[in-house]
Amino acid sequence: AAVEISCEPSVRKHVRDLYVEHAFISTKPTHEGNAVIDSFHPLAAVKWLRDKPVSEFCDAQWLLIQKAEEEKLLQVTIRAPDIPKLEHQFYENYLSDSVSRCAQLWNEQRKLVVKDALFGFLLPSMEKEARALLTARAKSWLLLEYGSQLWSKVSVAPYKRKENDAQAKDADDEVATEEEVAPRVMACCWGPGKPATTFVMLDSSGEVLDVLYTGFLSIRSQSANHQQRKKMDQERLLKFMTEHHPHVVVLGAVNLSCPRLKDDIFE
Repeated sequence: AAVEISCEPSVRKHVRDLYVEHAFISTKPTHEGNAVIDSFHPLAAVKWLRDKPVSEFCDAQWLLIQKAEEEKLLQVTIRAPDIPKLEHQFYENYLSDSVSRCAQLWNEQRKLVVKDALFGFLLPSMEKEARALLTARAKSWLLLEYGSQLWSKVSVAPYKRKENDAQAKDADDEVATEEEVAPRVMACCWGPGKPATTFVMLDSSGEVLDVLYTGFLSIRSQSANHQQRKKMDQERLLKFMTEHHPHVVVLGAVNLSCPRLKDDIFE
């Protein structure tokens, strides 16, 4: 009988709605988590949560909690809503109003069945459903954020050449073709030496025209040999740029060495 009650769709819907709207989540660090999570740790904001309603989780915070729980850094407790009130609602719907001795005995049995259905089946399954709902909601929010960030990057208008360059004419005083008017791009990727700092020349369609590897351009050593090799790489880079005449240079900023590389390129 308890299983039948817990499987009743209308009963599950009622309990699920109450659980999602009124359940609370609390977190506290484990012994390991207390040692690892300090004020600057990414999990600092969720280290101590006390009775935060499930309905208030609207961003990716639950994913942080879930990950910390998997790594045994946090203990997570989901507290059900007002249990006595929910239990009373069940009694009102399943117990008989009759006052006879037989009815009272049956009501005692019905109470046992209702408690078994509520505490043995419904509430444990509702915790699993609440966790699944929180995960789905957080992932959906995260995907929207990723999409918004990606759109803000790809919706930027392409680089435009300066007007006087775009209207340049060739040696025969004819207007440049559309392909010639499109900007030529030189892309640069910093490297510590192995791999080398790499320069790639791209045409207006993004196709690779030429590649230059400069193994000593980013070297910071002051030895005469390294400085000589660096100067040779600078001369090769100057020749590379002179041959291809890029309209724009794109530098991948991967670390703090990139501003120094930018200065080297300007040199």
